[in-house]
Amino acid sequence: MELRQLTYFSKVAEVRSFSKAAAILHMTQPSLSRQIMALERELGQSLLERTPQGVEPTPAGLGLLDHLDTVFEQVERIPEVVRTAGEQVRLVRVGVPQGLPQPWGFTLLDTLAGRAPSLRLSLHEATTEEQRQLLQNGLIDIGLLHTEASEVHCEKLFTQRIGVAVPPGSALAGRDTIRFADLDGARVMAHAAGEVDVEVSRMQAASTAAGAGTEWLFRRFSEHSWLIALASEVDAVLVTHLSATRHLPDWSWIPVSDRDAEGRSLDIDTFAARRDPAPTAVRTVVATMRSVSAAVDL
Repeated sequence: MELRQLTYFSKVAEVRSFSKAAAILHMTQPSLSRQIMALERELGQSLLERTPQGVEPTPAGLGLLDHLDTVFEQVERIPEVVRTAGEQVRLVRVGVPQGLPQPWGFTLLDTLAGRAPSLRLSLHEATTEEQRQLLQNGLIDIGLLHTEASEVHCEKLFTQRIGVAVPPGSALAGRDTIRFADLDGARVMAHAAGEVDVEVSRMQAASTAAGAGTEWLFRRFSEHSWLIALASEVDAVLVTHLSATRHLPDWSWIPVSDRDAEGRSLDIDTFAARRDPAPTAVRTVVATMRSVSAAVDL
């Protein structure tokens, strides 16, 4: 199959129309249809089905679409790979989750530059589950996961305390700790599902076990998190201390004291995951991650 055929399929699936996709791609509709049919013959699967509204991806088509995000990202990184190879620099691909502490990341880059100047990191932002798949498929060398994965080698790097940030004037401000029962009836913003699934599901379960009728509002965390929180009129934001300092600097942060159903802490662990046997460059980066984790106060 050809990359252009995958691009054509992706565009048709995106706009749900052969005619619209053909216009965007500056090609005729019959030519586009032939390319999609050739791709389907190559794969032995029907990828699109016609509906009264246009076209929809089949289950096989949806599976291909999920994979294409990774494929296209890897293609976009080809110039970076070629450039670093030409400079005799070894590129190590690292998965990065939402909420990675900035001080830890900055220190990692500085330390690695001093210890191994011939190594360079190529960072791929992805959730824990996405990184597990990328590791299995050999598309990243190291994953920074929020849960241990049995299929790869994992080493715990650091733990971040989970808590809630509350706006100025909140009745909860000033507390040393907080329980989910204290958030009964409150509107609480948390990471969108798909960003930190493991943590969100554990927090919700703990909240339910505490009998709290919390209204959950799931959003992607970004530089506009403070604006989203204000516009949504939330009472609290479930977040780590460093993320609260970064995104909600004027809010008070209070650590959560609840534990999950098994009595475990709700704090967020981060593991360095890699496949074995690992190249020397990958082992060097993981060793540097361990030393940085021991040195940086999170």
